[in-house]
Amino acid sequence: MLRYRRDELSIEMRLLSLIATLGLAGCGSSRLPAFAPLATGDAVQFVAFGDAGTGSAAQRAVGEAMAQLCATRGCGFALELGDNFYTSGVESVDDAQWQSKFEIPFQNLKVPVFAALGNHDNSSGPGEGSNNRRGEVQVKYHYLAGRTSNKWNMPARYYNFTVPADTAAPLVEFFALDSNPFAANVPDASPRYALQSYGRAHQDWFIEKLRSSRARWKVAFAHHPYISNGGHGNAGTADGQPQGSTTTTSAKPWKDFIEATGCQYGLDLFLFGHDHELEWLKPTANCPRLQHVMSGAAARPRAFGDAHRNPAYWQEDTKLGFWWFRIRGDTLTGAAYVLDEEMKLPLDGAGVPVSAFEQSLTRAP
Repeated sequence: MLRYRRDELSIEMRLLSLIATLGLAGCGSSRLPAFAPLATGDAVQFVAFGDAGTGSAAQRAVGEAMAQLCATRGCGFALELGDNFYTSGVESVDDAQWQSKFEIPFQNLKVPVFAALGNHDNSSGPGEGSNNRRGEVQVKYHYLAGRTSNKWNMPARYYNFTVPADTAAPLVEFFALDSNPFAANVPDASPRYALQSYGRAHQDWFIEKLRSSRARWKVAFAHHPYISNGGHGNAGTADGQPQGSTTTTSAKPWKDFIEATGCQYGLDLFLFGHDHELEWLKPTANCPRLQHVMSGAAARPRAFGDAHRNPAYWQEDTKLGFWWFRIRGDTLTGAAYVLDEEMKLPLDGAGVPVSAFEQSLTRAP
């Protein structure tokens, strides 16, 4: 369990040891990005952003803001929370979207980016999520030789890695989850992604990894939320579906997945996008350990659907932004950064980026 505590935090830079230890049936191992920082430290620091893949000036501004923050406050890597490409996913490893919507907007972000898949990534239309074959291309790009950079990391549709690596008891274990087959607007016709097979294998994998993890902190990231104050709403009643609906459109299968895995086996933090706001929501009664953080404002933010649907520590809509996190010992710190009207990071008198919100949660003894 965690108790709430807000801290004033000093500025610091720490490079992290980051080598992916990965697991997924039917997939090989990852390769370490050539530029990954290899210095060790007692903290894990990273940025998290989602719903970015527009190729717009707004996406580029957020990319520059994250690079600026990482250069001042420090981060060892970034998590991209799906909808990496709008409106339809990439068709091949040579698709022009790789340059316009990833390599160019994040060219100054000099850290590895670990990505999860969103509904638009698995779409050949306007985000229906019914073509998971498109998502496989993003896995292929991970293994492509001669890329513009080695920034992109997605060794499988779902995977895990520890920081630091090569230790019996890492500080943090990260789990990239594939929410699309559980929450797509239109189910994929391919039996390869059926809930009875793919969904069950994914759930079994995640439970086994959580149960066997020796990390002090366990963090999952995916595209679709468990709870949200945005327009899509909570899993189980997403997009206006009635309570009790079992369709993927309602995201009821995704709700069941999270409750059977992270809620039961000690997940500490869940990061997601899909709705285009910044939110840190309070744990739910049936999942009292798990912190829920939305970071979907990396390109085209929008208004809340119902700002009071779920209790929040803090939330912001209609503004561009992202989250920065530090995990050290038994303390998790999160800071939201919101861009101003000129799409710049607000700075204090010393030229230091100013967060819109910051809090620390410390494990109860």
